[in-house]
Amino acid sequence: MVTGTSTILIAGAGQLGSRYLQGLAACTTNLRIFVQDPDSYARATAISRWEEAGGSETDHVVTAHDGLEDIPRELDLAIVATTASVRPTATEQIADHADIQMWILEKVLAQSEIDLDRIVTAVDNPFSAWVNTWARTTPWYRQMRFHSGGGPVRFGIEGGFWGLACNSIHFLDLMAWWTNESLISVDVSGLNKDLLPSKRLGNQEITGLLRASYSGGTTGQLSSEPPVNVGAEVGSDDPSRMWIARDTMLWDVTDPCSSTRGMATRTDGQRFQGRIELQSERTASLVDNLIDTGTCGLTDLETSVSQHRVFLRSLLDHWRIVTGEDIHQVPIT
Repeated sequence: MVTGTSTILIAGAGQLGSRYLQGLAACTTNLRIFVQDPDSYARATAISRWEEAGGSETDHVVTAHDGLEDIPRELDLAIVATTASVRPTATEQIADHADIQMWILEKVLAQSEIDLDRIVTAVDNPFSAWVNTWARTTPWYRQMRFHSGGGPVRFGIEGGFWGLACNSIHFLDLMAWWTNESLISVDVSGLNKDLLPSKRLGNQEITGLLRASYSGGTTGQLSSEPPVNVGAEVGSDDPSRMWIARDTMLWDVTDPCSSTRGMATRTDGQRFQGRIELQSERTASLVDNLIDTGTCGLTDLETSVSQHRVFLRSLLDHWRIVTGEDIHQVPIT
């Protein structure tokens, strides 16, 4: 538990980092926030979003920095919202610079198993760090799980061009939490061979079918379709359907990633309307809880690293087959 004013670093002021900052405006704890990004435009955009959220009218204090030189040597929380390609280096630099009590790391955590190891080593204590695979903390999903019973399940994620490489880890983690099982394998034989450009320069996306298996017998399939329009952005479509089946029970979820209009229907007719909160909406309660209790409902780093190893190992095999090159990193974020 942290008392007094809490010090928070946001490393990476891009789309996600700026939304974290926006969300911090609603924290009840007094905050001293340091936003660090070498890109001056990203820093300016983040500050603009902070002001849009009414941050300048709160008692919180925010400063923006291009490096770590002026960041305190002791921090209550570091949020690493960089892209996956630089996250290991950013985490190492932060850990070398300051004593960090707690960490929040964005997904995809890294692009290789070696880089996962670098992050674990830098953080030092994996139980003081959490990965923002937020599905298990979503009230709507938690409500469905509460009314589901135990036992292994079968599940599916279906839809358009929703970002199979960059977003599958959310659903893989969701079902590990849902069933209390561990992810043991990801079959990539159903993936398409086309590697598509991601919206983030230098990264790629895939379409097709992933099949997942878990330690207790749970199995699932995640499918994404090629974009209808050439040049369509990753995430221009959301998954249109999620289903979770156990024995005679089936949850059929339409618009499972909608921020406005999702609906979950069970076989017996029970229905739950729900939505996925935006990062700017989730951040305040997450950070307040971390500061008050020293823990949160996100996936701990050790568990997430285990999932990422299985996922990255399989994707790397696919990329090597498709490119014909002995690559050692998967260009996803």
